[in-house]
Amino acid sequence: MEKKRILPIHVGGTIASATSETGFRPKLSFADLLSRIDLKLAGHRLISQAQSPFGECGIDSAGMQLSHIQKVAETICANYDHHDAFIVTHGTDTLAYTASMLAFMLQGIQKPVIVTGAQKTLEDKDSDVVGNLETALLAASTTNCGVWVSFNRKVINAVNATKVDIGVKRVDAFVSNHRDEIQISDFQRDNYAINKGQLKKFNTGISNAVDIFCLTHTTNPIWLKNYLDNSDLKALIVLIYGMSGHREELMEALSCWADDNEAIIIAKTHSPYGSTDLSKYELGVKALKMGILSSLDMTLESVYAKTCLILSQCVGGQEFRTQFYSNLCGELDGASVQIFREKTEFWLSSI
Repeated sequence: MEKKRILPIHVGGTIASATSETGFRPKLSFADLLSRIDLKLAGHRLISQAQSPFGECGIDSAGMQLSHIQKVAETICANYDHHDAFIVTHGTDTLAYTASMLAFMLQGIQKPVIVTGAQKTLEDKDSDVVGNLETALLAASTTNCGVWVSFNRKVINAVNATKVDIGVKRVDAFVSNHRDEIQISDFQRDNYAINKGQLKKFNTGISNAVDIFCLTHTTNPIWLKNYLDNSDLKALIVLIYGMSGHREELMEALSCWADDNEAIIIAKTHSPYGSTDLSKYELGVKALKMGILSSLDMTLESVYAKTCLILSQCVGGQEFRTQFYSNLCGELDGASVQIFREKTEFWLSSI
């Protein structure tokens, strides 16, 4: 059996961190990490010398910007023909954002891309560094093409992964918003390929004109408008409490700004589970009538990544809506989208 050729891309984060005078910081190369795992496990694969786009030990993931994610995607594209799979070692704070962004940039990818990290450093008691890296190697050795998050002996479709634990006591950092995490033993045995046989559509372009804003009980529509008027944003994702939109004066301020600037407003609930469907309650229906979009069953990370990618193609409002409600790489449930369209047709025939 031919050995898998795997390229590690070492970004940094806790998995690469060790003690310093100013707290934990990335100090370990991928070679340092690889030396800690089961030699037999490493020997069953052809593991290339790691690419380290941000220095040998990487960076803290809280410092990740869109340009860093682009660099990771470009590294995969540049090395695609010479490797069978890719592992990205990454800090957990922004891991789900990077993973989602890679999924949308690398649509139709016919090889596994496994993104992993750690909640505890190698120096910590009960460190998960070795276990997560070994799981990533096992996942990368399958034929399950697509972009995946591998963590705590389970694998999650990247566009469905969201971080739910900060890691002080628990190492189970990520869940699927569909509650469909795959145990690594099942992932090795069965076929979970996301886009087998699809045409590759790689696009590393991203728009920077997107932001996320949390609406609260005390959010003032006047300073919300001032913030937006002094920005160059083309899309704003607003966090709401549930599915019923928010106070009408806030929705009106957002809608007016969007109309005046040919911009997009997208509503997403705080909850990691469940669909953000504005068609259920009266306040939500009012928001829909104002042109505000429901994010349905997408994670916040996927909404952000998808919006950045679509806007980079300079599409207009109606074309944005068409692409936003299209299932590009498993981020949306097709049946749920159809139900949403049918429910909202009475109010919004343009969706």
